[in-house]
Amino acid sequence: MDALTKLNNQIQREQVCIDDLMAEIKIHVQKGQINIAIQRDKDLHNSLKQLEKLHEQKRLWITVEVLNRRGVLAKVVKKVVEMA
Repeated sequence: MDALTKLNNQIQREQVCIDDLMAEIKIHVQKGQINIAIQRDKDLHNSLKQLEKLHEQKRLWITVEVLNRRGVLAKVVKKVVEMA
């Protein structure tokens, strides 16, 4: 499985999770379970941030593929950050 396929699968799973969380928030609000709804809202926020990161990674891989098709040798490398 190539990197873009893997990213597309991760994006799809995250979108399903987001849909489920939005439905769950609505249910908890209707039941008056506000504390649970607030927690699910935090989970939703985290999933949206993760989805944004996945889309950024996908754009990077697509850019590399376009460059490679144009004859420019490019690849994605893992960024390692060390904390001092």
